[in-house]
Amino acid sequence: MVWLEKVTADNYRECLKLKVAEDQEHFVTSNDISLARAVASYDKVTPFAIYNDDIMVGFIMLRFNEGYNNYLIWQLMIDERYQSKGYGKQAMKLAIEWMKNEDRCYEIVLTCKDGNHLAEKMYTKLGFEKMSEVVDGEVDMVLRL
Repeated sequence: MVWLEKVTADNYRECLKLKVAEDQEHFVTSNDISLARAVASYDKVTPFAIYNDDIMVGFIMLRFNEGYNNYLIWQLMIDERYQSKGYGKQAMKLAIEWMKNEDRCYEIVLTCKDGNHLAEKMYTKLGFEKMSEVVDGEVDMVLRL
């Protein structure tokens, strides 16, 4: 069973060990940089570890944008050992439900790197729509709640 748990002092080291395949590194920011950003923006950012049963398989980080009353999925990654098992999609569904429960959230946005076709396909299946064409190697997508 897939579930999310906030990244804390108890599990952040395990999160730092998660890695994507070398040919995917240009699609995501490393977890150490992401967690540093979370600390710097602690009042707006919520980092979650993604677990399958008792094994940490990935990481997702959400940021609330007060000026827009929306959430940004700032990071999503599944460790290379656990990809293609549906964990990313299941984690996204859980994260979307968590954000929906926030009264202040009217939409969820994310940025997908150009060429990351598997991620873009997953986001589209979850109801995200492109907001624009590719700009600077990225496409913005939105899920209106």
